[in-house]
Amino acid sequence: MVQLDKRRATPCLGSAWRRSDCTIFTSPRRARDCARAYDRCVTTLRADETDLRATSAYYDAFAELAEQRYSSNHVLVRVLEAFRRAVEANLAGSMLDLGCGPGTDLAWFAERYPGRRYAGVDVAPRMVELARARLAGRAVRIERGCAVDVPRVLPGEQFDVIYSFFGPLNTEPDLDGAVAALAQAVTPGGVLVLTFVSRVYLVDSGVHLLRARPGHALARLTDRWRGYVPQNPLHASLYFPRQIEARFASAFQVERREGFSILYPAWYRAARFRDGGAVVRALWLADRALNRTPLWSTGEHVLYVFRKHG
Repeated sequence: MVQLDKRRATPCLGSAWRRSDCTIFTSPRRARDCARAYDRCVTTLRADETDLRATSAYYDAFAELAEQRYSSNHVLVRVLEAFRRAVEANLAGSMLDLGCGPGTDLAWFAERYPGRRYAGVDVAPRMVELARARLAGRAVRIERGCAVDVPRVLPGEQFDVIYSFFGPLNTEPDLDGAVAALAQAVTPGGVLVLTFVSRVYLVDSGVHLLRARPGHALARLTDRWRGYVPQNPLHASLYFPRQIEARFASAFQVERREGFSILYPAWYRAARFRDGGAVVRALWLADRALNRTPLWSTGEHVLYVFRKHG
């Protein structure tokens, strides 16, 4: 089993990222420089293969500002609160954060619900460093890897709840492999609380069509979605609900599914809406109502609660 060792790998990663200035890259060339740093400094994981190195660099590019971005975006904060409530409804003795970023959610749960076993994994090495630093005073294990790597970096461990927020599984090149790894890592009867970026986002497509941007309107329907920032493309796969459910059906059953930002604004449009305003509140309530209709999956994100077959 090949495992990233904190004492051995972290100094190399830190110096390599500073030398290549990867925390502020704004061009494809800088992204390639970041990817080459992995070849020199990390051990072999699925997360180190070519199709995920660029993803790691993409997320590490804003690692230092990630928590500030989350806390200052009132639209995103409200969605995140709903994601956390879905996890709180399934609290158990052991929890794994898949795509833990700088440790924001792990710290939130560990502070409010002590006495449980917590762990986190993330594909981006700087995110791992930040999460380890933030949670250094707590008995929380943080490892680098993608979903497929979980049984390797946390060998022999199983968790009652595994959760992921804002679509880490969209960047998994092998979703079937990720499902198999998660089935191995969750206890019998355990729960997955997973969010995905939606393949169909009707309001967003409509806005782009009104602005005469048909390419943007149809971007999510392509085989590879390039993310939110054209100059720094993120190679991700988006799925229809039936595709998600089919992938998980062999080991899990659906207990809950819910859509977010159907009419409520997406996080990247937060500046156009007043925090706490009547319009935002009304759109949030409208989303909750639309979740009882076939339009539930036509927003920015979908959330699933899967329970592993006993």
